Amino acid sequence: EITDTFRATIGVRYEDGDQNVQPVGGLLAATSIANSYWLPAATLTWQFVPDMQLRLHASQTIARPQFRELAPQIYQDFESDREFTGNPFLVDSELLNFEARYEYYFARNQRITAAGFYKRIDNPIEAAAFFAGGGQLRTGFANAPRAELYGAEIEVQAYLPLEGLGGPFFATRRLL
Repeated sequence: EITDTFRATIGVRYEDGDQNVQPVGGLLAATSIANSYWLPAATLTWQFVPDMQLRLHASQTIARPQFRELAPQIYQDFESDREFTGNPFLVDSELLNFEARYEYYFARNQRITAAGFYKRIDNPIEAAAFFAGGGQLRTGFANAPRAELYGAEIEVQAYLPLEGLGGPFFATRRLL
């Protein structure tokens, strides 16, 4: 806590990751991704009145390819009845996240929040469909250069007493 109304949470996470995929049968080359990351995060909270606050958050994260996305072999997804093939040249996606959130706690365990967020993703992994030999539709994976995501949300959590419905069952119940 910096002051009575202002607090900060700051940290950093270190990740050292190795991913290795050896295709079945050993006919295709193995895939290997080895990366280390320092991933900082910070949240600043300003409680400008006792039941209202504003939070600002920033962080860096990563997303690693799934093993099936890396494996350079064909596999069948039985739910979609589509063929997929991995890409051994995929790299990790790096994300930069920002969020601003207003919170109003109007009663115990009851709140209204409004937030906006922005994410920049370097090297996001995208699925791309293509026609393979013989006209077979197949899906592969590739890193796109960059993606941006942004949006807003509003959340309300309130309790409504049900004792007005009568009877002992409803006397202690409430609707969330």
